[in-house]
Amino acid sequence: MANVNLTIDGKAISVPAGTTILAAAKANDIYIPTLCFLEQLEPHASCRMCVVEVEGARTFQHACAAKVREGMVVRTNTEAVRKSRKLTLQLLLSDHSVDCHHCLRIGSTKCADLDPKFCEWCFFCDCERDGFCDLQNLAREYEVDQLPFEQKHNQYPVDASSVIVRNPNRCIKCKRCVDVCAKVQTVHNLAASGRGSAVKIGPAFEKPMAESRCIGCARCVEVCPTGAIFVRECKDELLDVTHTYGVKSVAMADAALIPELERIWPRKKEAVTLEQIVGSLRKLGFQAVVNADDMRALAAAETEKRLDARLKKGSAIVIDSLAAKKLLERDYAEYADRFVFMPSAAAVFGIFAKDALGADKTAVFGAIGPEASEVYETGCADFAMNARELYRTMVRTGAEPNPQRAFAPDAVEFDAPSGKYGKLLERVDWNRGLEAERFELTVGRKTYQCAICHNGAQLQAALDADIVRVIA
Repeated sequence: MANVNLTIDGKAISVPAGTTILAAAKANDIYIPTLCFLEQLEPHASCRMCVVEVEGARTFQHACAAKVREGMVVRTNTEAVRKSRKLTLQLLLSDHSVDCHHCLRIGSTKCADLDPKFCEWCFFCDCERDGFCDLQNLAREYEVDQLPFEQKHNQYPVDASSVIVRNPNRCIKCKRCVDVCAKVQTVHNLAASGRGSAVKIGPAFEKPMAESRCIGCARCVEVCPTGAIFVRECKDELLDVTHTYGVKSVAMADAALIPELERIWPRKKEAVTLEQIVGSLRKLGFQAVVNADDMRALAAAETEKRLDARLKKGSAIVIDSLAAKKLLERDYAEYADRFVFMPSAAAVFGIFAKDALGADKTAVFGAIGPEASEVYETGCADFAMNARELYRTMVRTGAEPNPQRAFAPDAVEFDAPSGKYGKLLERVDWNRGLEAERFELTVGRKTYQCAICHNGAQLQAALDADIVRVIA
């Protein structure tokens, strides 16, 4: 494909024909803000945060949708563009719960007076995304102090019927959650209804999440730019347990926490290690901390036996999460005889901690997406916490990762898996791509055609494979 030459903010660049302005800018380290855009999905061009000036165009162009042209001249940060983006933010905030916009601690709405680093310590605002909110960050960037419009002060009821909690008062109708639910996970639970300012996002017929088609994959939580959808939090309850005498609390720490912890830690310079996280958890009051990788090895060893038995009868579909299990049982029941369930690390930990370590209470750290939902739905552990929630807990209690307070996870004895199924039983992270990872696997004298699926859409395209690994 031929390249197209253009200029963005005075920088001459060359990108393949068909590239969007936003993609061209990102590839050349030029920042354009977005709220509704998601990589690998068709853009809505609805939030208007990514508008740019294109020389010769009569109106602003949406960078997420507009394609580059030969000789195009783009300006992304002019006074007119910034004024338009600020107006967009003011309109969004006029129909949004803005307890975080007015700092109750210092009694000010001026962005210059607000210290985002202090949000981690502050207990005044009750938004789960306070300090990590895309809308809040943009409001500070564009100095949205006073709102020139009348605040609507919506009082929609909060749906806390399931682990996935919905707060419509914080929704900005970006439709990210709708796209992920329908186009990526193929669950089709969330949708937009109504018109204009009356648009609502939620399950069909305004059902509560507990009664909807939701499978608990929590992908909507991961893409929500505000605090409109979140997984039930447990900071206060967990600290109460770990500081109660006579209660033995055991934790499982996942190294998958580390990249996100390092990304969100504003003052952390050195690398974070699993041993430091173990030290932090011990300071929080946990008597024992095990490694999530050990729990996955236990799960893999058990799954090898199940897979051996299934492959004697034919092909198999390996399922490693409760969310994927729900989706398959509901929409693909005709494949039920091929299902092989692989216990999650959290499920194995819940049994091991109580049987082998005598735990009274257990907590999973690193639980994101479907694993967090599984913890609460099945009761395999008492608490689940992701990197963002753990970070807040640590800074509020003085338990930040410290090289001087590093401990190895508690040793776990188990029969290790043989590894004969290779990466089929290894940890695989989800993504929004539409193509499953296909490969051949030779076990003994037989060779199988395999497909590792990272979401529901990939699953649909891979069900005719000999073995399918499902990550949904």
